[in-house]
Amino acid sequence: MTPPAGPPPDPQAIPSFPMHRVVPRGEVRTIGFFTSLYPDCSAIGPVVVRTLSPPQHGRVSFAAADSFPRYGPSAPLAACNSRKVPGTRMTYEPDEGFEGVDGFRLLVINADGTAAEYDAKISVR
Repeated sequence: MTPPAGPPPDPQAIPSFPMHRVVPRGEVRTIGFFTSLYPDCSAIGPVVVRTLSPPQHGRVSFAAADSFPRYGPSAPLAACNSRKVPGTRMTYEPDEGFEGVDGFRLLVINADGTAAEYDAKISVR
């Protein structure tokens, strides 16, 4: 039997996901909402969001907020989409006069200890 090529996957690696958003130039927009929920849609606890690399042409900010989550229709927590839940709202504000593509990297740590990194690309138009 031949061993698989390359190193084995790191079991402690944090998954990484792309995030693409469009923001009108000159406007502040909510571009994300992070929450950590039990199956009954109650909050497990707070979500911590850290900027690993900041945007070059704008500002990203985070604030505690109640909002509607957006789980896919087949997700186990899809029923939670119909009610506001506590979480962390992410907003982006482009620099004055900037139009183009900006980006930044986030680390999101859920209340249950799971985490994910996001590579955000913001198209400012």
